[in-house]
Amino acid sequence: MLQIKNLSKQYSNGHWGIKDFSLEIDRGQIVCIAGQNGAGKTTILNCILGVISLTEGEITYNGYSNKDIEFKKQIAYVPDEVLLIEPLTGNEYINFVRNMYGDICESKVCNLKQLFDLKEFFDEPIETYSHGMKRKIQLISAFMLNSSVIVMDEPLRGLDVESIITLKKLMEKHAGDGGTIILSTHDLIQAGSLSDKVAIISNGKKIIEGEVNSLMDKFNAQNLEEVFINCSQMSERTIEIEKIINNL
Repeated sequence: MLQIKNLSKQYSNGHWGIKDFSLEIDRGQIVCIAGQNGAGKTTILNCILGVISLTEGEITYNGYSNKDIEFKKQIAYVPDEVLLIEPLTGNEYINFVRNMYGDICESKVCNLKQLFDLKEFFDEPIETYSHGMKRKIQLISAFMLNSSVIVMDEPLRGLDVESIITLKKLMEKHAGDGGTIILSTHDLIQAGSLSDKVAIISNGKKIIEGEVNSLMDKFNAQNLEEVFINCSQMSERTIEIEKIINNL
């Protein structure tokens, strides 16, 4: 189980990126942290990864702190930004990652390469790839590892429809095999279709958490966007937005 307890992060300028955030994620779950841009989603993911230090709280996985090497061995990461060694070819980059981690199943790598179907582009420099193709290399590199937990920041950005469907199925397979996936997105509609459970945050604070269908039932909502409006302070702003649009 991945546990986030009372996580708070204050930056040097005094701004609280996230305040008193708690979340438990079981094996076999796909959990989404959702909210508007700047809500604190990436701050939470960076704290999980140990990229930034916590101001308060703790993050553990099966008893290990996020500072422990045993914790880090269990985590794979797909960042929002495309961070690759672009002079390398796709194949060279995948082999680079394999050499760093070792003990990677060859057939799994081959299956993932076939799944994301870059064909002859695997032997072309990554710098010639489109954004979506670069994202596919990131996904292959994350899912080929023997990591129990895969953390993804806005994973659908830049992907075409077929790749989105493929990624969803791949996530379900990982969870079905007992793995855990935690992802962030500002797209609440996508959050509802991707995850078993969602934590919605706004202005650095969690405003609600629960299973997707339960939240929609609770607020008599058709989707998570309506849930967000109903449980946040956006109701008055939504009315204002509608008036302005109607007067255009």
